[in-house]
Amino acid sequence: MKTWLIFIYLIPTVISISLVQDKVEERREESQPSLKNYTHVQAEAEGHGLQRSSNSDAEDLGFWNFLRKRVPFQERPDKKENNSKEKMTNPEEEQIEATIEEETADLKAESNTTRMEEESENVTNTCQQARLPENLLLECLNATEPCPGSTATAKPTIVPTTIETSDSNMPQRCQPLSNPWASCNESTVEDKVKLAEALTEFAINFYMAAIQYEKSNSNLVFSPFSISMMFSNLLLGARGQTKEDLEKLLSYPEEFTCIHDAMGKFHKSEAMTAASAIFVQPALSWNNDFYQLSQKFYRSMLRNLTNDPANDVNEINNWVGRNTDHKIKKLLDDLDSEVKMVLVNGVHFHSKWKTTFKRKNTIEENFYHPGLPPFKVFMMTSKKYPLASFTDHILQAKVGRLQLSHNMSLVIMIPRSLSQNLSDVEKRLSGDVFKSMMAKLESIPFKPTVVSVPKFKVDSSLDLMSIVAEMAYGIFFDVNLCGISENEELAVSSARHRAVMEISEEGVEAAAATAVSLARTANFFDVQQPFIFVVVNEKRFPIFMGRIHNPQA
Repeated sequence: MKTWLIFIYLIPTVISISLVQDKVEERREESQPSLKNYTHVQAEAEGHGLQRSSNSDAEDLGFWNFLRKRVPFQERPDKKENNSKEKMTNPEEEQIEATIEEETADLKAESNTTRMEEESENVTNTCQQARLPENLLLECLNATEPCPGSTATAKPTIVPTTIETSDSNMPQRCQPLSNPWASCNESTVEDKVKLAEALTEFAINFYMAAIQYEKSNSNLVFSPFSISMMFSNLLLGARGQTKEDLEKLLSYPEEFTCIHDAMGKFHKSEAMTAASAIFVQPALSWNNDFYQLSQKFYRSMLRNLTNDPANDVNEINNWVGRNTDHKIKKLLDDLDSEVKMVLVNGVHFHSKWKTTFKRKNTIEENFYHPGLPPFKVFMMTSKKYPLASFTDHILQAKVGRLQLSHNMSLVIMIPRSLSQNLSDVEKRLSGDVFKSMMAKLESIPFKPTVVSVPKFKVDSSLDLMSIVAEMAYGIFFDVNLCGISENEELAVSSARHRAVMEISEEGVEAAAATAVSLARTANFFDVQQPFIFVVVNEKRFPIFMGRIHNPQA
């Protein structure tokens, strides 16, 4: 009997950029005021009682002092001494000429200030070099194979962002920050351990932030692995504060120069295949170093957009189908004409149960929810399933670990009693508690256990921008991705994540799955109430994570 647990995820990222330098030029012309007539200033001075007399040097000096207060005086470094001496012989002409010149300079300065203020209102975040996610939409699919209903389709919500640029071909904020990412000879085993610990911390933090945006009794699923891989790819082009914020978001240690090499090797597994592509407008100016690094670490392939949205949609969907074993045949329905770049990442993950569930043993049983009447759900059952389990007193939860092929595991956390809410467990969950729990699980031997696990399918769509903001990182609101492009201003307008996961039994009875009677002291692990689930690899890193309140929802 073969039972497959298949995970597929997809990350389409869309960037929409509009360059409007012509509009900036128009605003400059409109902001230039006409020069005031000197006679107007003179009349105003006379209105204040400063009557000029050609026979009185004192009156000339008084008039000159008034004008210096009325019109800010600026030194003229280009004045020659001989010119100054010549004008000393004709003070009235000197005063008139100097006053006109100084007032003209002042008005030009005011004009420049007005123009800069107008441009500042229209140009948000000079050199916000964020070419990446206009739509960082991620598709995760986990389904039993073969299963025609396991295909999932994601339609990105494209929100074009238009940004006005300054005249500078290379925005000043990029100039000192355009160096490529620090080099790394080769990541070590220690680097992989650091990466696993960091991303585990990120996974738990993300879960705690995500449940703040979900209804208290709703199902949830997301892929920490796929989200962190996309953010790490984005990190290649990050500079300045954005780079620091992304590193903090992903819990990367300081001076961790081998992040990308370790991440590139991290997903190499017999259970996973990954592919990335960058679809870009040929006319778009971008940094080739970014593409080369993305190709090196994340296997990104370059494809050209054609300015024909219908044709581009077909090309992207065809690529998606080829790189997800055709489990996802259609990702995009349409594409906005303003889109300049689309980043797509596809991962196909599949793993068999190490010990299969018999389909004939799937029965309807009660599922309990505190404060609500029980309802019937289909439970996959086994009388002698190898399980590592214990009661975590910090979480006040029962924890069980079910083995999958390729050193993968499914970990389930359920409240210790039927009267306890899942939220009580969630409040106690943290990165350190999770790591401690996983270390304990790995030290416990697998024992034959009576297991009941509900069949379920869960589908979640998350707004990454809101969740990241909840984690206290306003990365998408003031981005600096000058490593992607130094010559054009780019912005992230939206970032979305979608995940679908399904667990069920399939196939024929296997020879090793013979049922035997158990002694009265047999262990029991009944998942008959809301629970948290995590799919982890051999390094204890969560590939998928979520919760189930209603298996039939």
